[in-house]
Amino acid sequence: MSRVSEVKTLQDKRIKEMKERFQKEEVSDSKKIELMIQNMTQTLNDISFTLAMIADKDKKI
Repeated sequence: MSRVSEVKTLQDKRIKEMKERFQKEEVSDSKKIELMIQNMTQTLNDISFTLAMIADKDKKI
């Protein structure tokens, strides 16, 4: 599995878990926003890590 696929899979998993939590629990709008921001932040971290890996790989060539 490529790193891009891993990042996409992790993002999809987090979104699914977040939606399930919203359905199971009474979650306030502010908490929903907080969780969505956390999800976006983690996705950006995954993307940054992937780009860093690509940059490091390119330096070795």
